[in-house]
Amino acid sequence: MNRDKDNAALTRAGPLAWRAGAGWLILAGGGSWRAGDLDDVNAAALGWADLDRPVAVLPTAGGSTLEAEALLEDYVDLGAPSGYVVPLFDPVGAQQPETCDLIEDAGLIVIDDGPELITLVRSLRESPAMGAMIRAFEGGTTILGMGAGASALGAWVAETDTKEVDVTRAEPGLGWLTNIIVAPHFEGTEDAHRLQQLLNLKRDCLGIGIPEGVGLGLGPFSEVENVGSGQVTVVVSGLEIEV
Repeated sequence: MNRDKDNAALTRAGPLAWRAGAGWLILAGGGSWRAGDLDDVNAAALGWADLDRPVAVLPTAGGSTLEAEALLEDYVDLGAPSGYVVPLFDPVGAQQPETCDLIEDAGLIVIDDGPELITLVRSLRESPAMGAMIRAFEGGTTILGMGAGASALGAWVAETDTKEVDVTRAEPGLGWLTNIIVAPHFEGTEDAHRLQQLLNLKRDCLGIGIPEGVGLGLGPFSEVENVGSGQVTVVVSGLEIEV
């Protein structure tokens, strides 16, 4: 495991750098778990998770608690232990000791997809709940970010509409990937254009475009695993490379 001395310790694999810990970090492009789009990603997550401990789902701000509870039931059907939805919807929830205990006790933490990415990041950034997630990850808990949840783990995030990124409203993400901007639901030219807009502003970063149904697993000993039948695209200034 390669670690930097500045700020959080890091694990590296080629140009990728992410927070060091004994668990796996999984970035999923999103999709419908009900339709089976995420079967490969969820199977990989359970294979890397500590199944002697519960599954915790963090619904993104504006997401549905009912949907999160249904997702938990799907994990049980796949062989996971029982779990719970963590009541973290805003900065107040991220301060509660009970919330932190639920996060730190989990063997798999799922940051669910949802419509309000910036609100999620602002709720978690530098909060006690984020501290609990870091401690859990350092102890071996697997972290799975789905869609917006994966984007939140990157270095920078921004609100988008269907065509453009509002770069004037870009702000730091949660920084688990120190030099990476994550673009979930990645389909092609328009998504690559939106990602390039952010990369032009943040030139020290790489972009990772992840299609729906695909995941990128980052392991504690510099493992990098593509999960699912699609390909992850690395976007640098003016260039796209499938990996």
